[in-house]
Amino acid sequence: MGALTKYHSAEKYVYLLLLFTAAVIPLNQVFTLLMVAVTFVAGFAVAIKYHKIKRVPVLPLPLQMLLYLLFAITWFSLRFSADEAVSAYNFGYVVGKYVLFVWLVLHYGGDGKLDFDWANPKDWPRPLQILAALLAVGFANGLLGVYQHFTGVVPTDPWVDPSQFPELKTRVVGTLINPNIFAGYLVLLLSFTLPFVKITAGKIRYALLVLAAVLGISLIYTFSRGNWVACACALGFYFLFFWRKWLIPLAAGAAAGVYLMHGAVWHRLMSIFGTQDTSVALRFAYLNSTLFIIEEHPFGVGWYGFQYIYPEYDFYLNNPNVIMYHCHNLMLNILAELGWHGLVVFVLVLAVFAWHAFKLAVKGVRPWLRAVGQGYLAALVGILAGGLTDHVYFNMDMGLLFWCVSMVMMQCSLVNRLPAHERQKIALHTGAEKIQ
Repeated sequence: MGALTKYHSAEKYVYLLLLFTAAVIPLNQVFTLLMVAVTFVAGFAVAIKYHKIKRVPVLPLPLQMLLYLLFAITWFSLRFSADEAVSAYNFGYVVGKYVLFVWLVLHYGGDGKLDFDWANPKDWPRPLQILAALLAVGFANGLLGVYQHFTGVVPTDPWVDPSQFPELKTRVVGTLINPNIFAGYLVLLLSFTLPFVKITAGKIRYALLVLAAVLGISLIYTFSRGNWVACACALGFYFLFFWRKWLIPLAAGAAAGVYLMHGAVWHRLMSIFGTQDTSVALRFAYLNSTLFIIEEHPFGVGWYGFQYIYPEYDFYLNNPNVIMYHCHNLMLNILAELGWHGLVVFVLVLAVFAWHAFKLAVKGVRPWLRAVGQGYLAALVGILAGGLTDHVYFNMDMGLLFWCVSMVMMQCSLVNRLPAHERQKIALHTGAEKIQ
């Protein structure tokens, strides 16, 4: 018992490091990398020192095999890159960080709790605490976005065709580097916010409603058309399947809001249905070029290799100085870089995640577990809808957030599917109390 008590203490400090690391993901890439490294060293040291304490595997074996296979395919794809050295460096830097962070969430992101006191955040299960940290930082980021809009501190030149949108003066970016990436981030957080609005009450519900309002307003000010559609798809999916009584009132309110919109918002929204501005025209050009790349490179052009092959297929701009890091389509980008086999495995991974989230959403043994599953499904709908016109998860912060919420959801799935005595083992290892 003395060794177990020491393990509880060490394990708790690693978890606190993990919680802080998850919170700072969207703030600064270099600092996040430092925190992932520090937390991993601490977590690995604790795992080695107390390796005799057996753990309950979080991921089912088929999912583990799929993830190992996806990693192997990504690594093998490096040999197809036109610049293998740079692609290998990016693989180590980006995928390496993903792997370390996934390992940390799987080892220290769960505690086996089912029941807790909502009034005491310290008593919340670890997956809820991680999501709460992401949402708290998201609230601050949303406020920053609103501030950027009204102060005009963010220019629009890199992201707007001024000939088509002369009235659009500011597109907010929060702490991220691009309004479209920031918008994708806001859609992800909104997807997880509303399911918890449904199941909470009192001060927590009011706080979540304020959070949703701030995130929504900031999303509007990104003027990211694709992510407006992604948000509509994600929230429409959620309300249609999980909170239907609000579907018609909210749809009517949204329709009225669109009808009454004026100025830049209305103009931007209506431009979705046209191809006059260069942003839309370029996206069609990128997709057309990518289809040719896929046709001639069925095994892919290598992880991070799209930018090196694109100039050969730049039929629109014909400018070798234009660097295109990715195709503006999630699935086509994966297909272009990792090949058909890589896309198939990635889709299978998403399908397994979606299946576990679905079981959580409809058969979760507690409301908070169902909320996590519903939020993940809504987020996945938003990711796939937004991925039709952009690939914001090419961004390292967004990629890390995706793997973070995916592993948090799998921690919840583990708690939901385990019998009580198995949950008790997890609780014993983490020092959690009041395990039902």
